[in-house]
Amino acid sequence: MAHEIQYTSSKTKGIEKASGSDNRLSVSSRQDSRSYYNSRDESLAFSLVWDDATSEAGDFILYWKNTDTTGKQLIIDSVGLNSANTSSFKLHTVVGTAVGVQVEPVCLNRASPKTAQAVTLEAAGTAISGIASLGVVDHTSCIAGGHEEFRLDDRFRIGQDQAIAIEYEQGTTGRTWGVIFGYYE
Repeated sequence: MAHEIQYTSSKTKGIEKASGSDNRLSVSSRQDSRSYYNSRDESLAFSLVWDDATSEAGDFILYWKNTDTTGKQLIIDSVGLNSANTSSFKLHTVVGTAVGVQVEPVCLNRASPKTAQAVTLEAAGTAISGIASLGVVDHTSCIAGGHEEFRLDDRFRIGQDQAIAIEYEQGTTGRTWGVIFGYYE
């Protein structure tokens, strides 16, 4: 005997049905991360990479502003940080009109890519200017030639016209590089 349930779709709000046999309902669960489903279903997961050969202590080295006008928030999943020198980094929420070198986020669904609704800048030789910190979200240190992360696990969300920036807080002048992984929903 087949079993059937009706439910309201969270996406379309329409009535949908699921059925199964052998006294079991055929269902699947969403066990992967939200960013996985967002990338697969909406093509709104992005990576934003920077590489600055001349980062100096106190420089803002990467900036991402959410400019989406449809109500989507930018969720920051994680930030990978690398440095040629022993250093420390801070992740800030910021305000102001940022000035820097434009860099484009890469849509992680390459089969159906979309463009991020954002202003994104990197230092690339000169620090990002025109912004001020509203507060520090995370802080970490990195050994010379090492890698560290801000592990935010989808908890950090920024709304329309809100922005974040990474500061190379302390360290000898030198190369920093890394990536932010984020998605819109």
